[in-house]
Amino acid sequence: MANEITLSVYGQVVNGNFTSRFQPGNVQITQTTLGSHAPIVVVGTSEEDMSFGDIGTVGIVAMRNLDSTNYVQYGPKSGGVMVAFGRLKAGEVVVFRMDSAVTMRWVANTASCKVQVWALES
Repeated sequence: MANEITLSVYGQVVNGNFTSRFQPGNVQITQTTLGSHAPIVVVGTSEEDMSFGDIGTVGIVAMRNLDSTNYVQYGPKSGGVMVAFGRLKAGEVVVFRMDSAVTMRWVANTASCKVQVWALES
């Protein structure tokens, strides 16, 4: 089979006289191996590796910060520590494809945050 995963993408900004849209529509992605991991994780204020349960090769990862105040930083592990490249503010969502050679880490700022995770086998 092919195209088992469908992501719908739409973004818009209206800021005064500035208006812009990003609207590629539905994106179809093939899932070669069946598998998913979808917990709500409490991310603490000390760096920790992301866990993807029994998934062998992580493909698509979606995360939503369920906290109403605090943000979570995330990024790859290098030399035992996180190289922060992303910030998931309160209520925000991010979707990305993982590289199988990378260990991802995350850390909450100020106080622990609950983060909804949706990870799919590649």
